[in-house]
Formats: sequence, structure tokens, C-alpha cells
Amino acid sequence: MQRTDYLNPSELKCQCAKAANRLEEDQRALETVYQSIGRFAGDSEIESTAFDTLKQQLADYQLLIEGMQIANDADAADFRSLGDLAGSEVLDGENIFCQMENANNMKESYLSSEVFFQRKMAAEGEPLLSLYYWRKAEQYARLADNSQRLYEKWLEKTERFDEIAASTAHLFADSGDIESWIQKGLDEIGGAFQMGRYMPVFQSEWRSQIRNAGVRLAMCCGDKGGDQNGPYTLWQRGEASDRESLRELVRSYEEYSDYSDEEIGMLLTRLNSEGCGYVAFANIIVDAYRRKEEEFEKIFGFPLFLEDVNGDTYVNYDHLIVDLYCASDNHNRAGIAGWTYDVYNADEDSSATFGRGTTPEDRVYRFERYMRSYGLQAGIENIECTPDEIYGRCEEEISQGKRIIISTCPVRLVDEADEPAYMDGGHAMTVTGLMDDGRIEVSSWGEKYYITPEDSDYREPDKNRARDAYIRIQSVEL
Repeated sequence: MQRTDYLNPSELKCQCAKAANRLEEDQRALETVYQSIGRFAGDSEIESTAFDTLKQQLADYQLLIEGMQIANDADAADFRSLGDLAGSEVLDGENIFCQMENANNMKESYLSSEVFFQRKMAAEGEPLLSLYYWRKAEQYARLADNSQRLYEKWLEKTERFDEIAASTAHLFADSGDIESWIQKGLDEIGGAFQMGRYMPVFQSEWRSQIRNAGVRLAMCCGDKGGDQNGPYTLWQRGEASDRESLRELVRSYEEYSDYSDEEIGMLLTRLNSEGCGYVAFANIIVDAYRRKEEEFEKIFGFPLFLEDVNGDTYVNYDHLIVDLYCASDNHNRAGIAGWTYDVYNADEDSSATFGRGTTPEDRVYRFERYMRSYGLQAGIENIECTPDEIYGRCEEEISQGKRIIISTCPVRLVDEADEPAYMDGGHAMTVTGLMDDGRIEVSSWGEKYYITPEDSDYREPDKNRARDAYIRIQSVEL
């Protein structure tokens, strides 16, 4: 800490909150532009060579917009982190250094007085006066000790400031790197027209850098979350090393330690049938550990990100989903006389290849238990509200830094092209965004979809042919 340093956490938290809110407003504006470009480029009524050329350029501009969104996400996260790390104590360098100097000067003065009376005691022949001088020397020694402790208390404040500075030194670096690649992309796009044609260089480094940053820092650039069918697909079509990795992971759990390859295949088939809740929580874990991949690997024992043969980064969803599933599925809380314990119910599912899924209560217990197994805390809360309150409650929880799992029955989704994706039965998904038109963006089956909470199926469940329609949310805090 320097004498000129000053930190007022209350003011800083307020400034950080305002900055994060402004960035979120920018994000909504960028998303509007992104969607508008997509709709224009996807207009099937316009057909020409020139329009095809324009669409190629617009696709590049969309990638740059994603880069801007990634940078904004990184900055917004850093502003929130800065506010959280600032502590609660005003640290004024001028006052702290003055207090340290005063304490040190007082200590030196008291030590001098101590020495003075020690000498007087040594030279004094009268026992009572010698005892008096000894007591005075002891008194000044205690005062010197008190001054030293006071000095150390003020010194701790400088160390606290330095700790805050060190813990925040890494902030705002990611967005700067992305912005430099965005500028390179803009420069290249501007010079890519030759003879009236748009001639992009698809192997340009700025493209891969923005895409990889998008995966590592946000759910962008093709990363739309995990897919419950992903592990089975990897088991069936992956490399031998992929199968061996899944085999080793499944067998690391006692319940599946002796599983054959055939049984592992059936297990992953069952995961596909019932795994939406596990995928939703896996998405949340991934989101919480983006930008902290080293910490993730140290805790969970496997990498958060992998690279394909082209050097493109992708999230290791499949491994995480299988780990969550094997650690948690069919585990339930039991209790007697106020004592609770875990019970594994092998008969919970209807068959070896078809499971019953998870209830909100299952998810609370199983996900909190999973995190505790790694020495981590998770708070999951079932939020009771009506369909017309869903959007507002999501907004409220997200503003507090929490993440949302939304579950519906039946499934009433539309994709980015407004094509419906309907099915009966329940389904759990991760909320990934709130749209200005009242829709909720979700990750499901590794794709982006939208829910309208006030859909008649949810507002009037008695009129639904299944007679058990619902829309529910859970708030997750990691």
C-alpha cells in the first residue's frame, strides 16, 4: 500500500454495480443487433449472388458481435468480482501511515523512558526507590508493547489493501485481449472485398481466438450447454481413448465398479432418458468455473476444456455429466430419529435403459451432496411462484448472482428460428438469458431454446390433457 492509496468499499461497490448494469444494457442492445442481422440474412425471399456475398460478411460481423458480448460478459463479471473483493472497511493510506508513524514514535518514546528508569533503578541504593523505578520501567515497557500492537493493527490494514490489490490484479485483462482480436477482425473484414466479392480468410487467427475465448469466458461461439445424449454418443462414436476415459470414470464409483462395456452402454442410455436435471446442474457448474479452469481441474480431477484436432476449444460436458450422474443418480436421503443418511435405491428406475428422472427435491439433495463430495458448498432453493411471476423471480435471483434451473411439463419450447419443440412429460433446463419480450432463454439438449412462462399450458394446467402441467424454478448459489 502507498500513502496516496485510498479505498472506499461502499462507493466502489456502487460504481461496480452501475458499471455492470450498463454493460448488461449494452448486452441487450448487441443481442438485438445480432438477432436482426440473423433475421435479415435468413430472409428466404432475397436471392442473388450479391446477397450471398453480403451474408458471408454479415456472418463475420455476427462473430465480432459475439466477441463484443464476450468482452462485456468478462468485464461485467470482473466488476462484480471487484465489488465482492473490496471488503467492507475504508482504507485511507494517508490516515493509516500517519497512525503507524504515531504508534511507532510513541513506542520509541516509551522505550526511551523504560531505559531511563531501568538505569535509575540500577543506580539507586534505596530499596523503595529502586522498586518504584522498576515499576515505572515496567509501565513504560507495557506502553511500548501496546504501541507496537497498535502499529501492527494499522500495518494489517496495509496488508489487507495489498491482498485486495493482489486478488483483483487479474481483472479486466480478458476483455482487453478480446478487443484486440475484434479490431483485427474489423480490419480484415474491411479489406476482404475483391472484384465485388467478399473473400474472407477463414483460417484467420482472430476467428479462432474469439471462438476459443467465447467458450472459455461465456456460453458463446457454438457452446450452448451440455446434452444428455452426449455421453452415449461419445461412447458409441468416440475414439478408443474416449471410451477408456468413460469406462474408468463409471467404474470409479462403487455402484458400477464391475460394469461391463455392455452395462456401461445401458447406463449411458438410461442417462439419456432421464438426465436433463443432471445436465442442467452441469451447465451451472461449468458457468461458475469459466475463467477458473485450473481450479476446476484441481477440484474435480479432470479438465474443464478440451481441444479438438483443429485447436478449437470445447467444454468437457460429457465427463462432468457422467460424473454427476454416477455420483448422484438413485441416491436419496433417509432418516430416523433426527439422524439422516444416504440410501442408494437400485430399483428406482423402470429398467436398465430407462430412468424416472429427477424431482426438484431430488435435485436439491443430490446436487448439494455432489458438491459436498468435492468439499464445496451449493445452496439450492425451490421457489414457489405462479407462471406470471416466473420471469420476475428469475430476474431477481439472477441479479443476486444466482443461477436458475427451470422445469416444465409439458415441454413447450421454440428454437432460434421460432420452430416449436414440443413433447409431453417433464423436463429440466438451465436458464441462460431473459429476453425483453418476456421469454426465457434456456439450454436444452445442447441447443438454445425459449420458453414463454405465461403459456396457457402452464397458466391453465387443468385444461392440459396431461392434467399435471407445471412450470417451476430453482435458484442455485455456488
